[in-house]
Amino acid sequence: MKKNLKKTLALVMAATLVAASFAACGSKEKEEGGDKPTVSKENTNWEGAEKAAELEGKLTYMHSGDDYEREMYANVFKSYMEYAPNVEVEQMYVPSDYDTKLKTLAAAGNLPDLFWSGEAGIRAYNEAGMLSDLTGYLEEYPQLTEGILDGVLDFGNFDGKQVAFPKDWTSYVMYLNLDMFKEAGVEVPTNDWTIDEYKDLAAKLTKKSGDRVDVYGTAINNYRADWVNWMGNYGAEWFKDGKSNISSPEALQGLKLMSDLIEAGSAPSPGSVSSTGESEDRLFIIGKVAMYPSGRWVIPSFRSEVDFEWDAREMPQGTTRTCPFICSMVCIADTSENKDAAANLLSYQMSDEGLALVMESALSLPAYSDLMENENYVNTPPSADAFINSSKYLGNASQLEASKTGKWSEYSSIITAHLSDAFEGKISIEEAVEKIDEQANSTVFN
Repeated sequence: MKKNLKKTLALVMAATLVAASFAACGSKEKEEGGDKPTVSKENTNWEGAEKAAELEGKLTYMHSGDDYEREMYANVFKSYMEYAPNVEVEQMYVPSDYDTKLKTLAAAGNLPDLFWSGEAGIRAYNEAGMLSDLTGYLEEYPQLTEGILDGVLDFGNFDGKQVAFPKDWTSYVMYLNLDMFKEAGVEVPTNDWTIDEYKDLAAKLTKKSGDRVDVYGTAINNYRADWVNWMGNYGAEWFKDGKSNISSPEALQGLKLMSDLIEAGSAPSPGSVSSTGESEDRLFIIGKVAMYPSGRWVIPSFRSEVDFEWDAREMPQGTTRTCPFICSMVCIADTSENKDAAANLLSYQMSDEGLALVMESALSLPAYSDLMENENYVNTPPSADAFINSSKYLGNASQLEASKTGKWSEYSSIITAHLSDAFEGKISIEEAVEKIDEQANSTVFN
């Protein structure tokens, strides 16, 4: 992307003031007959601004997320409509059960003009002929792909056609309770720490009263980002040639780390946490976990609720490093009657100005290398280095291949079930990986 930070920030400040004005006095303004505030569009560096002024019609845009994301994207759409005054964007915010509602609309042939889909859900819609080919629009709006992170477009590319675009991504890092490190008298790790050092720290930071654990040194999640990270950090080809390969020695080594932490008492089992009605991130917030691996999405709650000093580091290194690609991708429905306007809106959403309205929240990260180095888009706390570094080893071949099968949901359910049995001590981790491959390859990838 071509960046002009001074111009972008000036526009963002104007757009933010407009959004705040809407939020604070929308109904009052209507009652008093006040004029609608406007965003200054002078000196914009968004390449689609001139065309936006010529477009007209209505667009529907469906997305998920929490209420904060609803407000963020409402601001994006309001700001866009200042550029495109003859385009009406209808926000279709779905706070829960998003995938089911999207599939229902698809089955009825009533998909919105633009919508989100997880990186592993694209194939089904594409094979059904429901997605527009964005390739021509990427040529029309070259800023969309200029400086984009390596590999992220691959998740939305099928048979040479770009049918989905990564709106952002979230890294996977280790959050640290620095106060606990100080109390335990151990040094805070640097970003180049190893898995052996991590295991040692997890043991040292665990506090017990007799047989009862008061504070766990770390936590694990039975979640795809964890599997992809730990297996990938040993270079595992855990999905290969269209088959599950989680019983490979490298994949087993990564997953065994998770079960070993539980067995050693350095981490609670996921089942024991959920049985209390808590969550692993909540345990970190209340000071019951010293190190917690998770994505960018936890930062807003950590900023507002944590009352101790905290920071983030890259995930510890095994024989190599990988970072799972967790993303909602934007698609344009093939049934859209206003694809030009839809592509124009996508271009604005991914512009410096559009992304600045979203990235301030710290829920996610920009998919552009230059913006990853910009503190206005990757803000603190925590320290930005872990996130910047992880963008350079984002995704891996196994995750890409498994995601593009269109069968990730079924596969993921099998992995979750058998790993759960292992983490709760019902079977060994060695038995779990064998069962995963056997079931997945006989029922899902047969």
